[in-house]
Amino acid sequence: MTKKLAALEIHYLIKEFKTLIDAKVDKIYAPRKKELFLRLHVPNKGKHILKIDEKSIYLTESRPKASSPSDFCMYLRKKLENARLRKINQIRFERIVSLTFETKTQKFHLIAELFSRGNIILVKDKKILVAAEYQKWKTRTVRPRAIYKHPKKEYNFLTLKKEDFKNLLSSTNKESIVKSLAVDLGLGGTYSEEACGLSKIDKDKDPKKLDDKEFSTLFSELTEIKDKKLDPRIVSKKEKIIDLVPFKLEIYKDFKQKKADSYSNILSRYFLKIRSQVQKQKKQKKLNQIKEIIKDQEQSITNLKKQEKINKEKAEKIYENYQKISGLLEELKKISKKHSWDEIKEKLKGHKLIKEVIPEEKSVVIDIK
Repeated sequence: MTKKLAALEIHYLIKEFKTLIDAKVDKIYAPRKKELFLRLHVPNKGKHILKIDEKSIYLTESRPKASSPSDFCMYLRKKLENARLRKINQIRFERIVSLTFETKTQKFHLIAELFSRGNIILVKDKKILVAAEYQKWKTRTVRPRAIYKHPKKEYNFLTLKKEDFKNLLSSTNKESIVKSLAVDLGLGGTYSEEACGLSKIDKDKDPKKLDDKEFSTLFSELTEIKDKKLDPRIVSKKEKIIDLVPFKLEIYKDFKQKKADSYSNILSRYFLKIRSQVQKQKKQKKLNQIKEIIKDQEQSITNLKKQEKINKEKAEKIYENYQKISGLLEELKKISKKHSWDEIKEKLKGHKLIKEVIPEEKSVVIDIK
């Protein structure tokens, strides 16, 4: 399983992050291009580390290894160190988290985009100051001094009214209700299936064909899904993790659902394990490459030793027949002054020692068995 945070999961994560409000930025680390660690000092609670990368955001106890800070990291340190975290919110119902920081004189928004290639962007007065990666899309550009614009869905699940939901279902081009919830509302496949299951509606039913009772039941279940109490679960089957969810799901009733103390913690442990596995795989791949290089070098040494033996035998033969070969070379030198190599080739046919004449190379092959 490769976990990608759904918009609904981000909604629940932010509920856990509320304990960070008014924390002071103590230190900032950026070990990789799109990886950020914010060490925050929370009044009366001590230090916490918030990790952001292109796929996720969560609290962690894992400390980054010391490394030379990038220009991006140095810029963030300059602007945000000692600033206070005043607000954490999800932008509409997108996979985007905005962290609002305040210094004595300025206000900044650190934007974590957790979709597509991911990005981390610092914004002030709606303008981009810096980003982990500068990007260009059809509808927006991420670069310094550009106005920050985020992708927008027509409907915001978190503030969805019954009439808006009715309009969404009547105008969708999706052939099934589960796809409409997943894509049009941005709910994702897992939670769309959960809503259909709880409503006892066939997930493949045409959204335009829901009757009034089905519509009301579905809207009611969707409202409950966004307002559930946090009850994080690790979902697994035969000791293999299937999913990490912020509350118990009916669609996983046949799987083992282990309770956890916080959603952020299980994400932290999961991504730390995944990263460790990836690093192990990279090390193994590099080790295999080194083994292949050693194998090739050993084969080359074997071939060179064989060639050395052959060359040594040749040298001994030449030495044994030095007078004969020396005389032959002198003879060829004299002949070549008077005749072309094509003529020499004709003249030397049937020679006892010379088996072949190569005019284009001005050379001969001799046999000294």
